[in-house]
Amino acid sequence: MERSWWRPLALWLLVSAASVVAGEEVAVAAAAAAPRRHAYAAMMYMGTPRDYEFYVATRVMMRSLGRLSAAADRVVIASLDVPPRWVQALKDDGVKVVPVENLRNPYEKQENFNMRFKLTLNKLYAWSLVSYERVVMLDSDNIFLQNTDELFLCGQFCAVFINPCIFHTGLFVLQNVFKNMLHELAVVRENPDGADQGFLASYFPDLLDQPMFHPPANGTKLDGTYRLPLGYQMDASYYYLKLRWSIPCGPNSVITFPSAPWFKPWYWWSWPVLPLGLSWHEQRRENLG
Repeated sequence: MERSWWRPLALWLLVSAASVVAGEEVAVAAAAAAPRRHAYAAMMYMGTPRDYEFYVATRVMMRSLGRLSAAADRVVIASLDVPPRWVQALKDDGVKVVPVENLRNPYEKQENFNMRFKLTLNKLYAWSLVSYERVVMLDSDNIFLQNTDELFLCGQFCAVFINPCIFHTGLFVLQNVFKNMLHELAVVRENPDGADQGFLASYFPDLLDQPMFHPPANGTKLDGTYRLPLGYQMDASYYYLKLRWSIPCGPNSVITFPSAPWFKPWYWWSWPVLPLGLSWHEQRRENLG
């Protein structure tokens, strides 16, 4: 009897340790299941000769955000005619897919309208993601070099001016406080190019006069509208001026390729003369194979 005194103690220690492990597993599972307050979003639609290329580009970008440990949901706003196997592949990547009907473009009859932009107004569905406090809306031709979660501290609308006078809609931050986007589309708001770029530039005409965004050190979320530093949308063409980056304002976080379609980085012929294409292919190799 004297030699068995340790058995109840050992049993108690085992039960306590199991309870601690189980408690930690429950906490981890609860944290994983908790709804995210922020999202990185992109859109996909069909009807262009390059649908497959943009599908692959969207997967590469979304997977790269996952590898950078982005503390936000990854969402794709997909038109109803996106092939089911593409939708399933995105879901297998951990991306949430939001199916939508294509928005009718009321500008397609205006002079100089480019039909390849007919469905880009689907981007306005970003304002329907009302379960998130902030959304970073993206085009699929972005390369993320580092985590950019500080963008969720920006205000109700924030974007980068690649053009000195017109902000770029390849990456912007939004909060769902502008409720009349679709109404403005229905009343055919002035839109010089008939695409998302012209529509949003018309909706936020004073952004150029707004202050530059600098992430608050205390993590406070800002109100209002802000310009984003160019480092969040480093136009690939700037690289080729000196064959290196020279953008000292803000973090050098995101490369974008707002060029003619045949210069997009996923085409093999772009890299002999535009070597940044190799950076995209390296991300594809690492993230998609």
